[in-house]
Amino acid sequence: MSIFTNVKSQIHLPNAAEYYGVQVNRGGFASCLFHEERTPSMKLYDDHFHCYGCGEHGDIISLIAKIFSVSPYAAAQKLSRDFHIVPSDDFKQTLPIKSMQKSYAEKENIIFKMLNDYCYFLEECREKYKPKNLDEDLHPLFVESLQNYEQYNYYRDIFIFGSTEERINFMNDFKENFDM
Repeated sequence: MSIFTNVKSQIHLPNAAEYYGVQVNRGGFASCLFHEERTPSMKLYDDHFHCYGCGEHGDIISLIAKIFSVSPYAAAQKLSRDFHIVPSDDFKQTLPIKSMQKSYAEKENIIFKMLNDYCYFLEECREKYKPKNLDEDLHPLFVESLQNYEQYNYYRDIFIFGSTEERINFMNDFKENFDM
């Protein structure tokens, strides 16, 4: 069995879409990733998707390939890695175990909370430890707040104002920094 067949048979498209940050409503619809819209028009079926607004359609591999701008083979490899699919005919895993693997949205929320808490901490340190006069030695936490606040505030803004693609890129670029 090929990697394409394994991925298609073992992962439901709505679960994968949610894992990568797509908001899916109870009816299985999501806002189309390929055009601007106010009302969700992209239907996510277990084995394929179809946008009734722009006509875009495909299977799980083509959706992930388009989301991450990679080849279909790279998309299949990514799905296989992210959902722990073993390339074997006799191993059957339909979905990742919820308790063992947090969804992408849960991971995103945890990282946003960590960034937000750190920014608040730096803001408090900047006020609490600012020198009273020019002769006073600088407290290490005051120095840390001066050095790190702008950068981490920018990261936090990605989660507040950034697009889904920007958040996904941030998560991929910094995943080794977060133990999840």
